[in-house]
Amino acid sequence: MQLLPHSLTAIRVFDAVARHASCSRAADELFLTQSAVSKQLQSLEDYLGVKLFTRLHQGVALTDPGAEYWRAVKPALTILADATVKARMQTNDDATIHLGLPATFGQKWLIQRVAEFTRLHPDITVQFAPKQTTASASAVFSAEIRAGRGVWEGMHSHYLMGRDLFAVCSPAVASAIGTRTAEQLLNYRLLEHVRFPQMWDRWFSARRVSAHEGRNAQRYEQFSVMISALSAGMGIGLMPRCLIEQELADGTLTALFEEPLKTEYGYYLTYRKDQYPSTALKRFADWLLQLCAASE
Repeated sequence: MQLLPHSLTAIRVFDAVARHASCSRAADELFLTQSAVSKQLQSLEDYLGVKLFTRLHQGVALTDPGAEYWRAVKPALTILADATVKARMQTNDDATIHLGLPATFGQKWLIQRVAEFTRLHPDITVQFAPKQTTASASAVFSAEIRAGRGVWEGMHSHYLMGRDLFAVCSPAVASAIGTRTAEQLLNYRLLEHVRFPQMWDRWFSARRVSAHEGRNAQRYEQFSVMISALSAGMGIGLMPRCLIEQELADGTLTALFEEPLKTEYGYYLTYRKDQYPSTALKRFADWLLQLCAASE
């Protein structure tokens, strides 16, 4: 039986949704819209003639046929990723950097600055791709930018930025708050990223406010969507400044307090310990680390 031309793309989308149990997080990983992810899943379900997921209030869950299909396709996806790694290792193109990065960080901060690196190093090409979650797929990249504490097995990591989180909101919400005290924020919806649900707890604790267990919280799977919600006046969020520079500059968002919450989380440039970095990657790393040090 011949596969449809788009089947491999649909299977990659299916794998990402299955791993995250979320269409929006899969879209973030693959640099796709949620609509595109849904269409790929629908086309695959139509082609197979079975329902692969059950739609839940928050996220999705594999059906029994979906779980069986995922178990069957995962080895094939691993083989494809390994083959891609080996093919790339056969090339001597040391002037090309394949960089995996989180979508929002790339869109809001990095990509707009890479033109300067290209001007300084016209012989080096930087190619961007969504960050991967499997070790095998990650080996395809020359380097990745990852969000976390900076410790990953088998990886060198260099801190870039993002450890400081600022309480921000729209000017309309800031005006409604009036006197800016930590206690006042308990009267408003507090927006947070699903991967960092403890940050508001830490923010209040740092200001010795203990009555925040019953706060009105709303969680988001993508920082880009959270930024849009904040700009629309839907609440107050804790954000790294690097993701909202434009919004702060044009007045779409405002910081409520000058003092940030200092955390151990941030964005890091990472590359494999078992793969010696190329000259191009060394130049890019030096440029990026200097740029980030000057930006914080």
